[in-house]
Amino acid sequence: MLDAAAARINLVHRAAELDVSLSELSRVAGKNPAYFQQYVERGTPKVLPEDVRLAVAIRLNTDERLLGARDPWVPMPPQQAANLPVDG
Repeated sequence: MLDAAAARINLVHRAAELDVSLSELSRVAGKNPAYFQQYVERGTPKVLPEDVRLAVAIRLNTDERLLGARDPWVPMPPQQAANLPVDG
């Protein structure tokens, strides 16, 4: 997972690439117009809530992980799982 500063930088760069304002992102996320300005400049909130992050990722057409989402859980290949020790 990216640190909070990297997620903020990615958001600002991607929004600039698409000529999308921070106030527009706030509107898309259903927040007050200053929400993303405060997120970027003051670091509040520290981490975007999942629903807000998803809405913004969709608007910016970008991977949520670039905005601070953790990597998704992926099942272990059967060969690896078979080699795990069994308790008992």
